[in-house]
Amino acid sequence: MSGDEKPVSQGAKAVAIALALLAPARMAWIVFTYGENNLSNDYLNRLPLVLSMLDGTCSLGRFVREAWIGGAHSGLAIYPIYYLNARFFHWSVWVELALGLALVAATLVLLTLAIPDRVRWLLLPPLALLLFSTSRVTVFTFGECALQYGFAQLGVATGVYALVKWRERPLALAAALAIGGILASWSWGGGVMAWPVFATALLASRVRSLRAWAIFVGGATVGIAQYVWIIFFQAPGAGAMKMSSNLKIRGIPDLLGRPFIGGIGHYYGPSLQSQAIGLAGLAVLIVLLVRGRGGARRVSALVLVGWSVLVAIQVAMLRSEIAPWYANPMAFFWAGLAILFTLTPVPVRETGIAGVAFLSLIPQRTWEDKSFYLPSRSPASAACLREWRTAPPECGALLIQWIGGGDPAWLGEPLERKHLSVFGPRRTYLLQGDVAVRRVAMEDSIERAFLSRDDRAPADPNGFRRLDLVLAAGAAVTWRIDLPPNLRSARFLTRVRAAPGDEMLARGARVDVVGGTTGARVFVPAESRQTLSLDLRPYAGGSVTLRLLSEEAKSTVPLLFEAPRVELEITRETARGAS
Repeated sequence: MSGDEKPVSQGAKAVAIALALLAPARMAWIVFTYGENNLSNDYLNRLPLVLSMLDGTCSLGRFVREAWIGGAHSGLAIYPIYYLNARFFHWSVWVELALGLALVAATLVLLTLAIPDRVRWLLLPPLALLLFSTSRVTVFTFGECALQYGFAQLGVATGVYALVKWRERPLALAAALAIGGILASWSWGGGVMAWPVFATALLASRVRSLRAWAIFVGGATVGIAQYVWIIFFQAPGAGAMKMSSNLKIRGIPDLLGRPFIGGIGHYYGPSLQSQAIGLAGLAVLIVLLVRGRGGARRVSALVLVGWSVLVAIQVAMLRSEIAPWYANPMAFFWAGLAILFTLTPVPVRETGIAGVAFLSLIPQRTWEDKSFYLPSRSPASAACLREWRTAPPECGALLIQWIGGGDPAWLGEPLERKHLSVFGPRRTYLLQGDVAVRRVAMEDSIERAFLSRDDRAPADPNGFRRLDLVLAAGAAVTWRIDLPPNLRSARFLTRVRAAPGDEMLARGARVDVVGGTTGARVFVPAESRQTLSLDLRPYAGGSVTLRLLSEEAKSTVPLLFEAPRVELEITRETARGAS
């Protein structure tokens, strides 16, 4: 019995699964803990086609012409998701982010199922770490990227699975490669690089069936037809055709090493560390190609490696800088190397897989330095979108991160008209976010009030983290809110706690409607938290000013109001605009 055929104990499988769940669990925590439910950035260019789909005015020809992203990417597989999300979930960010996580999970399942049982459990944890690495946080926390890369890589993984499992069934294999290639091509521009590696894999698998090749060629024709039509006939000056004078050979290993370095969220220039890692990976690949064995597993691993290398060449040809999202497809290169290591003798196998796992662990210490898009989903960004009519000029850069920013009305007007995104039936207004739209003011006081992450030092209210309001004894802030009509519910909510070191047995905190007759008050015992809430439904359709107060006390320790917010739900009749 060979090493690959020996049974694996249930305990070893349980350990492998437990280790593999750590990375996706952490990424899910990041995805659903940080950022608000607002569209931003690239969605500005997605709105016209989606609105026409919602209105029923979109023809097939218009859909094919306009489902084209950034002058270089097909969006034929992405726009239907946008439409369904807008139609049934008011274009919720969370739906797309959850789907992005699910797509990567499905990709991980396909890759691991394509590996024999014994080495499958050995590879599962490092593969999970690669696919759910913090180096990919930019993609996981922005819906458009999550869908583009998620579907493209799922398409490639579908081909990898088929090459191992259906190698004796040429028609099924060709059909799976065709479907995977179409899915990859219709999701992201780099997806078209699946076709040359799939074709090479079919040749290496010695598929001679004419019907199988007809199926594959038919799929390739469908997959790249939109690219040929638009790039060469509709828009010959498109960005995809502008091959810079900048095919930088160093950019290829630099891209391959990006999954393992820090700071990629904001630094797009060359990295010697990344280049060194990428060159080392290419050197190892050459050795494995020379000394490795053949078989379906080798072919499938080379599909992963080949696709990543071709994408790296494509990016190096067409982009002058390495954006953080390009670290995403490079993970497949290292996943392919890890699979190739399973074809080597045990000492080399274990050393190689351990090396890939070690490299994958390096970037896990941090994640914020690898994030680009989260600032455009900050509480301030959501408030700027919601208050687009009166948003100050600086809101443009908070909502649209590209050079010069943009006018919040470009997104706000159509989204409000169709009751999408922050204008859906369930809404959260954060005091922190409304600082940016100048609806929050501190009353004259000797003591200051500020927003903080650690309850001690002021923090930038425009950041993507939700902050607490720190109020010294006797200090107060006011917050003006416009409440929509037809409210089903509207409630101010926060939890109040005393900062560490408070010697008072209990402290008082209040929230009142200025000029009104309603308010709420809580006593906060030392070292405890108390919920402070106030029903605002009686003020539906009007403007209210809330006053938050830390009552006078003989204490130098402030009270902390955790992420003060107003949670709203409006009736279905009001929110039906997306129907």
